[in-house]
Amino acid sequence: GKSSSVAILVQAKPSQAEAPARVRSVDWRNPRGRWDHVGGIDVAAVVRGRNASGGRSRARPGVRRRCLPEGSQQEGQDGSAMLQVGAQGAPPHTQTNRSGASRCRGAVVRPLEPAQSAVLVKDGLLPQYRGWWNMPIQQSPHVLSELKESLYRVPWNTRYPEGLTWPDMRAGLAKDIIPIMFEATKVSGVFEKMPKKMRGIYWMKGNGVAEELTILHYGQWFPEHQQMIVPFAPFMWAWPGGRPRNAPFGGAMYSQDFTAGLAAASPMINGGMVFSYNYSTCEGRYCRRDLPTNDDMAFAYMQTGAFGNMTQATDLGLVPSAQSGGLIPPGSVSGAFTLEEMPGSEGGALWKRTCYWGPGSCASTEFGSYDLIKIVDEHGEPVQPHYDEFIEYMGEVPLMVWAGWADEQAKKDVADRIESGI
Repeated sequence: GKSSSVAILVQAKPSQAEAPARVRSVDWRNPRGRWDHVGGIDVAAVVRGRNASGGRSRARPGVRRRCLPEGSQQEGQDGSAMLQVGAQGAPPHTQTNRSGASRCRGAVVRPLEPAQSAVLVKDGLLPQYRGWWNMPIQQSPHVLSELKESLYRVPWNTRYPEGLTWPDMRAGLAKDIIPIMFEATKVSGVFEKMPKKMRGIYWMKGNGVAEELTILHYGQWFPEHQQMIVPFAPFMWAWPGGRPRNAPFGGAMYSQDFTAGLAAASPMINGGMVFSYNYSTCEGRYCRRDLPTNDDMAFAYMQTGAFGNMTQATDLGLVPSAQSGGLIPPGSVSGAFTLEEMPGSEGGALWKRTCYWGPGSCASTEFGSYDLIKIVDEHGEPVQPHYDEFIEYMGEVPLMVWAGWADEQAKKDVADRIESGI
């Protein structure tokens, strides 16, 4: 009906029906041994991906669809209990996919291959792989070397093999790191071509992972496709060297030293990560829907690629699978990340960086979202009160950055290794 809740009818075996609230396992088939469908969704396919005979589950026409009050019960044809379970985590908004054919309470998961940035390769605007190693205009090695001299070195511990310890990691207090990050990434010929509203330094406020700051203005902008490409590069990210007093979720994913920061940094740097942002008018729950100019940069769908891959995006669903220690089977969950400009934002200062998860192509459960708040503007000046709030939040906890390579030969060696691998 018009209810904002989402529901699934779960039918249990008769032997399990006496206490539905205690049911630990359910039979997703109906009494005839076929898969049940609810509201046009193949429930079994969502959970298992395949039907009883081993083939792909297909919708069975003519199945009667029923809507019950949330939490109510009724009996199935065989006397088993049917319990309607409300999806409490579903955000109260919907998204329409690009064809407009379906709606999803959350975020529609876009194809991983071809990735959204593949069109840039097809049109000859990008090579198949774009990373720090082949950016048309490189960060100045002299500038990077000079800037990192004022920061102290953070050694990689013995848990990392030698092949992964080439990144030169440096640290300092937040007030000292911030202007260095801005100067290192403000590259002439690049900076002025990036979207004005995305220039500056952002605080990932409320991000449960041990990472604090990000910069998006060292990359490439393709206005004809409304896409922004940002390869992972030196000084564009900052991780904590300890646990701030008010760290998100009690600092559960932080450490008292640089351990958690290094663990978060290593796969991003060594994996040659690249981000793609496909901008459009507002499509989400948080972005501003009342813009008089119908802002076509109020929303961005995000994808990432390993080793700068522009044609195949990384499967975000692997994240919860890895973090669950295998409890969530690989391939059972999809993920979608978005940027949504929030009310009150001026010059791209306030965004919601959402994280949606769910089975299939509809990621309807929001978990892990945070605020992306600009603390330094395009001129390198503090954005108040956010800048002071961040400095107070960090306190005496240092920030760590990837400051580049030991020298130019080390940079060339790593670049050659990456390019030969891809």
